[in-house]
Amino acid sequence: YKWQIAKKFRPMMELALESENAEFPAKLKAVRKLTGNLIDSYTQPFEGLTKFAEYEPDTVKNMFKGLFAKSDGVMEERQSGVSAFLKKSHELRDKYFPDSYLYKDDMHSVTSYMFLYDSDHNYIFKASHALIFADCIEFYDDWGTGDSVKLDVYYRMCDQIAEAIKNSPAMMK
Repeated sequence: YKWQIAKKFRPMMELALESENAEFPAKLKAVRKLTGNLIDSYTQPFEGLTKFAEYEPDTVKNMFKGLFAKSDGVMEERQSGVSAFLKKSHELRDKYFPDSYLYKDDMHSVTSYMFLYDSDHNYIFKASHALIFADCIEFYDDWGTGDSVKLDVYYRMCDQIAEAIKNSPAMMK
C-alpha cells in the first residue's frame, strides 16, 4: 500500500503547495488523509502540520518546499533539510500547542514525507525496524538516535540492501 500512496502523494502535495494560502490547509489535510496511518500514529505529526498550516500557511509551505528541494541532493543537503524542517516544526508545536504531547515530527515522519515525495532517492527511517534489520544483516555502523540520525550512514545501509536485492534474481521475482 505504501507504493500506492507514493504514486499519489507527490502530485497531491505539489497541488497543495501551489494553492492559495486560504486553500492550503484543506489541501494539505487531503494529502495527510491519503497517507493514513503510514505517518500519523500516536503523536500525529502530519495532523499537526495541517493544524499549523491554519495559522501559518506560508511557513508550512516553505518547510515542505525546502525539504523537497533537497530530497535528491547530496547527503549533507538532505541532512540540513531534515534538521531545518524538524527545528521549524518543533517551534510551531511549541508556539501553538505547547503543553501537548501531540504533533511532534521526528525522523520517521520527515523521512516518510521525503520518501513519499521522491521514493527514488529516499528511504523511510523507523528506528525500531531499522535497528532490528541492521542487526540481522550485521550492519553495526552508528547512525545516531532521535532527531540526530545520520542519514548518510542509514542510507548507506539501505543502498547496500537495495543493491543486494537487485543482484539476486530470486529476490527480484
